Amino acid sequence: MRYVTAVALGVIAIWAGSASCYTYAGWEYGDVMPSMDARTLAMGGAGIAAADGARGASMNPALLAKTRGIEVSLAIAGVSAEESREAPLYDSFDGIIGYNTYAWNSNLYDRYCATVAVRPGGSYDWAPAVAVGYRPRLDMNYGYHVQYRNDEDEIEYDFFAEGDGGVNAFSVTLAEEVYPEVYVGLGVDFLQGEYDVEEREVYPSGVGDTDSRESYHDVSGTQFALGVLVEKLHRVDLALVYRTAVDLEGDYSLRPEGATDPATGSFKHEYPDAFAVGLEFHPRNEIMTTLSFDVEYTRWSEFEDSMGEDPDLDDTVEYRVGVEHKFFNTSHARFGFAYQPSYFDEKTTRAAFSAGLGVDVVGVRVDLAGQLGVRQYDIDLGRVRETTTLVVATVTHQF
Repeated sequence: MRYVTAVALGVIAIWAGSASCYTYAGWEYGDVMPSMDARTLAMGGAGIAAADGARGASMNPALLAKTRGIEVSLAIAGVSAEESREAPLYDSFDGIIGYNTYAWNSNLYDRYCATVAVRPGGSYDWAPAVAVGYRPRLDMNYGYHVQYRNDEDEIEYDFFAEGDGGVNAFSVTLAEEVYPEVYVGLGVDFLQGEYDVEEREVYPSGVGDTDSRESYHDVSGTQFALGVLVEKLHRVDLALVYRTAVDLEGDYSLRPEGATDPATGSFKHEYPDAFAVGLEFHPRNEIMTTLSFDVEYTRWSEFEDSMGEDPDLDDTVEYRVGVEHKFFNTSHARFGFAYQPSYFDEKTTRAAFSAGLGVDVVGVRVDLAGQLGVRQYDIDLGRVRETTTLVVATVTHQF
C-alpha cells in the first residue's frame, strides 16, 4: 500500500472547475469574504443594524445615512488558512481506528478595504449621504501540496495546486433619513476580478519532467443592494437588506498538459441573491451593553454555471450574534459567534468565534478584531480539517 494514497482526495478536481480559494470546500466558486469592519467582525459579523457610517456601508447601505460630515475608514486584514488531509486507518475487521495525516498546508493572505463617506452639513430637505469604497468580495487564493511515495518510501513526485487572485468590488452608495429614525440606502457594486489556477507534478531529477496545466480568468459584473434601518422601536433597532443576483461574466485561457497554444473562451456564473435581517438590542440598565443578531439567507440552489456543470449547491442560512460593552465612552470590548453553513453541503458548517477591542484616540477610532473558524467534513476516502484565522484592524476618522 502506498505511503500516500494515489487519490488526492478530490484536489485534482480543481482542474475541472473555474477557480480556487483559501478553503477547499469553496474552491470551485470562491469564498465569500466577510465584513472588513473590525467592530462587526469582533461581534461575529453581526452588523446589519449596528455598524454606522462609512464602516457600515458594505453591510447595509441604509447605515450610511448616519454619516455626519466627512468620514474615512481604512481596514487591513490578514487571513491564515490551514488545511489538513487525513486518510482513515482500518483494523482487520474494516473498522476505523484512527486517521493518518498525509498532507498539511498553511497559507497567509492580506486584504485591504477603504471607504469615504460624505454628508453635506446644514439644513436640507434632501441631502443624502454618499460613499465610495473598495473591498474584496470573493477570494480565489488557494495552496495545496502533497508528496507521493512508493512502498520503499522513495519520492515519486510532488503535486501542487495553486490559485491566485479574486473578485473585488468598487462600490457607490446613497442613503437618506426618509422619516425620523427611519433610513434607507441603495448601493451598487461594480465587480472586477482576475485569478489564475495552476496544477503541477514535479518529479525527482532524472525521473521525469515537470508537468503543468494553467488557466487564467478575467470576470466582471454588477450587483445592487437595498437596505432599510428602523430605530423607532423601543430599545430595538431593526434592519433589512436585500442583495440582487449577479452574473459574473468573463473570458478564460486554458493550457492543458502538453499543449503549446492555450484554448480560449467565455463563461458566466450566475451568483444568487441574498436576504438578511438584523437586530440591535439595547438593554434597559446602567451597563452600556448592546446585543446584535443577524440572519442571512442565500439561495445558492439558484446558482448556474454556463460551462455546462450542475453544481447542485445548497441554500444557506447563516447566524451571527455579538455583544459590545462600552467603557468610559471611549473604549469598547466585543465578543461574537457565527454559524456558517457551506453552500456545497449545508450540513458542513464552520463555527467561528471572535473577539475585539475599540478605542477612540484623539478623534480617531481604532478597532481591532480576530476570528477563529473551524470546520471538518468528509470527502472521498478521508476527511478535511480546516482552521481559518482572520485578523482585521480598522481606522476611522470623522472630519
